[in-house]
Amino acid sequence: MFEIKYRIIVDVDYWEKMNLEQIEKEGGIEGFFQLNLHSEEYGYYHNRELAEGEEGFDIISTWLSNLLEVCLLIGVNKYVAIKDTETYNTWLEFISADNDLLVSVVQSDSFISDYVITKPVENRVYPEWRDIKVNKKKFIEEVVNKTENFITDLSQINPLLSMSQRIVQLQSLLEKTSW
Repeated sequence: MFEIKYRIIVDVDYWEKMNLEQIEKEGGIEGFFQLNLHSEEYGYYHNRELAEGEEGFDIISTWLSNLLEVCLLIGVNKYVAIKDTETYNTWLEFISADNDLLVSVVQSDSFISDYVITKPVENRVYPEWRDIKVNKKKFIEEVVNKTENFITDLSQINPLLSMSQRIVQLQSLLEKTSW
């Protein structure tokens, strides 16, 4: 099983009144983002009422963009890793194994500025879970479906969000990924 959970956490009244220039200056939509792989989880998500001052800290479009890159690259490369942008040294590693992906949390002290890589990081260790098997087709379907849902959710907040650079890039990756 592979599931993506996200929750947009923004001041809707604020975002729905923005023009495109303001949207671009504001940056990405933040919220909670979590990957569920069988019994393992990565990230943070809940659907309870928000506590006073509670905010989302993940840029959801960045996660989805990086996961779409995995979908595109894993057919050509046997190895793809995406950086957890909230950390300096943690990666999610995806290794192609026939019809499956082996997914692991990896840490390395090697400095790499890229967010998506196709060669294993040096000096890597596996601090949490390793080699969780996920069906490749179901992984791609889930990434595509949740990206489409996210774009739809954004357009309900403000139709101009779909014209922002971040979302145009996301839509471009989505078109390349959809078969």
